[in-house]
Amino acid sequence: MFARSLTRSALALGFATLTSLLASLLAAQAHAEQSTQTSSSEPRYCTVEAFKKLERGNNIPYLDRAHVFQVGQLTLAGLGVGNSDHRYVQSLADQYGDYQAYEKSCVFYFNKGNDDAIAAFNQQYVTSPILKSKKVASKYDEVISPLIDQTAVNMLSCAEDHKFIAMGCDGMRHRGPSVFAMLLAYSGCTAENATKIANAVWGTNHVPTGTRTAIAQKGWEAGNRNPAGRARLQKLMTTRQ
Repeated sequence: MFARSLTRSALALGFATLTSLLASLLAAQAHAEQSTQTSSSEPRYCTVEAFKKLERGNNIPYLDRAHVFQVGQLTLAGLGVGNSDHRYVQSLADQYGDYQAYEKSCVFYFNKGNDDAIAAFNQQYVTSPILKSKKVASKYDEVISPLIDQTAVNMLSCAEDHKFIAMGCDGMRHRGPSVFAMLLAYSGCTAENATKIANAVWGTNHVPTGTRTAIAQKGWEAGNRNPAGRARLQKLMTTRQ
């Protein structure tokens, strides 16, 4: 009797363990699927897998850490502007548009280490996000959010007028990818997915994921403040000519 009871207990324990294990596996699978899918409100390019399929060029000679994406009608480039010869950056931009002098080729530079780049492009210095708290995101909101849709030359106007935006810092490791994530979030990607895309393309380079996500969130909030601008940018990025 004792042996039979022990066997039943062991079977019950084994079944419970198996059930618990199966539940854990299903939960893990659901989490994995969720991390690679967009929500119903996000554009279809807002996953790492989908966005990487839009890449049209990388390892471009004379352009540091450059990656060029064709996102709908918009050509979107991220590169080490400061570490590249500004003439080659200019040449890249000239392939996609005929710009007025004041537009400075719709190239945005977020550091201050290259005097030629400062003179040639739309330069705005922003602090490095390395080893910073999430409070650094407020600085990006203050400096970068206006560059997206408010300044005389902004990313939204470049997208609408020329269907081209290029951006980066010196080495496209810290500031540049963080701003890239901001723009994706402005367009409608969640801050989390925008950060995953930027990190997958250029790496974290010691920028805490939480910090970059907080910065991207400021792009999302900027889009919320200007839903018409978000809708126009998103339309460009989800349709073809």
